[in-house]
Amino acid sequence: MDETRVVVSRDVDASPHTIFGLLADPRRHAEIDGSGMVRADDGGEPITAVGQVFRMHVHREPRGDYLTDNLVTRFEPDAVVAWRTGLPDTTPPGWEWRWEVAPTASGSRVSLTYDWSDVHDPEVHRRVGGFPSVPVEALESTLDRLAAAVT
Repeated sequence: MDETRVVVSRDVDASPHTIFGLLADPRRHAEIDGSGMVRADDGGEPITAVGQVFRMHVHREPRGDYLTDNLVTRFEPDAVVAWRTGLPDTTPPGWEWRWEVAPTASGSRVSLTYDWSDVHDPEVHRRVGGFPSVPVEALESTLDRLAAAVT
C-alpha cells in the first residue's frame, strides 16, 4: 500500500478466461465482495467495453443502503477490467477499482488495485471518511472469495 492505492494479489487455480468471466459479470460481484458492502447488481449485463456503466446496490455504515454507478475505464478481455465508482447519474469522483489477470503455469495471478490517486477534492475525502475507505483485509478476502468461486 502507498498513499494513494492499495494492491493485493494472489495465485488462483483457474484460467484467466474463467476468472475474467466472473469479474466482467456485475451480477456476481456481491458473491466475491470481501467488504460486505456490495449487495447486488441492478439488472446489469456483463461488461464488454470501456464506457459502459453498471449500477450496484451497496450498503455502508453509517450511510446505509444506496446505489452506485460504475463507469468502465479499462477493458481488455481475459486481462484487465477497471471502473470508477460514483453516485448514480454523476461523474465518478476519481477512485478506481482495477482487476488484472495474468496466466501462470498453474492458473492465474490476480491483482486487485484500489486507487484513489485522482481524488483531489477534500470534500470527497471527507464524505467517504478518508482513504482507503475499504481496508486491505477486505480486499484480500475478496481475492479469497474469487478463488473459491472459480475453483
